[in-house]
Amino acid sequence: MLLLSAAVLFGFIYFVDRRFSSTNEPPPPPSALLSIKPEEITAIQVRRTNQFLLRAERTNQGWTITAPITYPAQSETIEHLLKSLSGLKSYTYITSQELRAGGKSVSEFGLDVPIATLTLVHNGRRTELLFGAPTPAGDLAYFQLLSTPGIYLIPAEVFTRLPHSANDWRDRALINLEGVNADRLEVRSLGRGFAIQTTNGQFYLAKPTPARADRVKVDALLRKLQTERVDRFVVENARTELEEFGFQAPQAEVIFGVGTNDAVVVQFGKNASNDLVYARRLLNNNIVLVSRSVVEALQIPAADLRDRHLLSFNPATIDLIEVVADENFTIRRQGSDTWSVNEPQPLLADTELVRECLNLMSTAEAEVEKDVVTDFGAYGLAEPIRQYLLKSAATNSSDTASNRLIARLEIGGRRNGKVFARGPENTVYAVDPRIIDRLPVAAWQLRDRRVWSFTTNQVAGLTLRRKGSALQLLRGPLGEWKLDSGSSGIINTFAVEESVYRLGELRAAIWVDRGEGKRQIYGFRENGDKLLIDVRNGEKSQLLSVEFGDFAPSGCPYALAVVDGQSWIFEFPLGLYVQHVQRLLSQVSLPSTARTSL
Repeated sequence: MLLLSAAVLFGFIYFVDRRFSSTNEPPPPPSALLSIKPEEITAIQVRRTNQFLLRAERTNQGWTITAPITYPAQSETIEHLLKSLSGLKSYTYITSQELRAGGKSVSEFGLDVPIATLTLVHNGRRTELLFGAPTPAGDLAYFQLLSTPGIYLIPAEVFTRLPHSANDWRDRALINLEGVNADRLEVRSLGRGFAIQTTNGQFYLAKPTPARADRVKVDALLRKLQTERVDRFVVENARTELEEFGFQAPQAEVIFGVGTNDAVVVQFGKNASNDLVYARRLLNNNIVLVSRSVVEALQIPAADLRDRHLLSFNPATIDLIEVVADENFTIRRQGSDTWSVNEPQPLLADTELVRECLNLMSTAEAEVEKDVVTDFGAYGLAEPIRQYLLKSAATNSSDTASNRLIARLEIGGRRNGKVFARGPENTVYAVDPRIIDRLPVAAWQLRDRRVWSFTTNQVAGLTLRRKGSALQLLRGPLGEWKLDSGSSGIINTFAVEESVYRLGELRAAIWVDRGEGKRQIYGFRENGDKLLIDVRNGEKSQLLSVEFGDFAPSGCPYALAVVDGQSWIFEFPLGLYVQHVQRLLSQVSLPSTARTSL
């Protein structure tokens, strides 16, 4: 062995190293060895002595192994190898004359019986590459073109990219859907199973009970199935082995179909261990080992795959909302993000409120009360109390604008702390009343929430009333604040100015009700808290007022202001109330109470 190693090392020094050291000039850069283009290769074949022969051919979808079996190939692996070959460079070349002069033969370089032979088919030609032994250092390898008698020295990395077994190029995906336009996923399992259909990008349970399917859960299941990798290939062209591996009565079966045709079918047999299970691909009739976790994923109950949302739609696609409730009204999108109420009377809608309404309907979840209902009257849904129709603007083939119904929500009766509702299917859902009560029943609930708008320079004075007592403040031309004549105390000009500035763009947290007759319901009293703001625009003067009543369940105080000539009750923004309104009202002197400084 020592003598053989010495001979090989001597040959390397004599034929290779001597070439580099024979001149003081730096060696020329390695030259490209093969003039091939990866995209022009139509077939590739690898032979490793007498071990195996592996052939793959390019197809429309990528690469397919055609020998020793027909099977999908790892296209990326083959393409990576071809790219490496197209850039293959030779560090040196030993001519046949140099071999004879040195008394050497190709056998000393491992090329009499090549370790591997690679055949490329391109443009009607065949290029054969012979791979020999590596150099003693292991970073280079001897290589030969069948059409050239000499020997090249190339990076050994290229040689390592060649397959070491007949299975190295096989696609290890358990389920390969390339070229399959599947629209159905079906799982058959002992005692359970389900089928999912996809229509217009939506998932629907077709079995055991028709219903909308949860996209997130279906996507997770599909991702699990399509990313599962084969651990080991066991049997090819299985026939008599079916019972041995548990396929006479599979514990589970998954099918991807196109219409009524089953395109891809995989069966799962016995457990090979605690972690692995036998799987059979019917398309290739081979048996493999895969992780048991894929079978466990298929055991998910059909009920868990149901979409618990009342409706399934994308809020961005809605252009028109039709509501049948306490009053009938419609809301239409104007431009990209502006909404207006068309009926019963035109008014500007609050964009944020409309967005919240659509988001609420698209995200609200509920429990299934009953499937396939024939008598909706028992749930107050034969003649719904409320209806919400969500439509999208569309143009038909004749360029006529029309509104396409995207989703429908019907609200029925209440019983035992739940509200019955119906979406697009014949299913009755039980919904939390707190969700339903947030949906609008009148157009005014979605009107623009701006109460008023003014600047501090337009304010001439401020009157604070609290429990029968009052305090008046006046604003000077330079923004300074002072007490009206007859009042005494200390005023923090900057704090008052900031509070008035914040009040200048008052927006309701939410509209609650309207009308003077509703005062008592929300706790407005004759001597309650009240702010009066004297706003002047040139010679015109306007006295704005806001009164405060009880606190709403949300924690915000109820407030009343006159907007467009009508009394409106709304929830006052809590932050503005705590940080500014309460600080202003604290200045009012109450009977037997000293006023604190602002």
